[in-house]
Amino acid sequence: MLRGMKKYLSGVAFLAIFALTFAQSAFASDQPAQLISANLYAYKYGYLSFSGNVEVSNQAYQKNVTIHYTPGNGQWYDTPASYQGPTDSTHEKWNFAVSTYSGDTVNPQLQGAQTVQFAIKYEAGGQTYWDNNNGQNYSVSRYNLSSTILGKPNVLQAFDSLSQNTFSGGLFVKNLDYTKTVKVRYTTDNWNTTKEGTATYYAPANSDGSVQEWHFSFNNIDSSVSQIKYAISYTVNGQTYWDNNYGSNYTVNR
Repeated sequence: MLRGMKKYLSGVAFLAIFALTFAQSAFASDQPAQLISANLYAYKYGYLSFSGNVEVSNQAYQKNVTIHYTPGNGQWYDTPASYQGPTDSTHEKWNFAVSTYSGDTVNPQLQGAQTVQFAIKYEAGGQTYWDNNNGQNYSVSRYNLSSTILGKPNVLQAFDSLSQNTFSGGLFVKNLDYTKTVKVRYTTDNWNTTKEGTATYYAPANSDGSVQEWHFSFNNIDSSVSQIKYAISYTVNGQTYWDNNYGSNYTVNR
């Protein structure tokens, strides 16, 4: 009886810890505004886009989030971010995107840009807050077709797919040390049971190697599975960081 009670309490403790781990934003901080990620994407016909995501604390209902940036021509420009939705009970996610192509009269300042420096301006409740990367501004430079930097998060989901018997996807991690482990914890039955697999290094995600792209592919998914929920863990230098989609976990459907 005592042995059975110990096993029961151990299981309850595991469930409590698991629920706690997956019930909070992975990115929320004390800063009113914080960069999540930014990307510089170049394609044919001179197409170039500068985009990203920002997390802000919900200081007031009326608010403005603006990206203050320079494409290296000695001038600074502003582009507004747009509300995407809540990340938890006190934070919101905002997105920005600006693009151009050769000969375009819209955003011609971006044409030919090799590096974009920027900072985030957040206005709410009569106050103005900045995230300028501790006074250094953020910087994203061209690298192959696409270059990505991370702000607050150390690990960030990029894409996923569930097709036939394969669950696959990609993610970004900050390159905090050479030795690192990236895992995906997932469930095919709404967390009644869980499985865990390892992601593998794919390529640098930007020109200085400060961010890496990792991929995963698990080929053991039964054809009857129509949905998978998952979260990503990144262990480096004795610390484990999670991207659990702000406590909601990620969901991919067949």
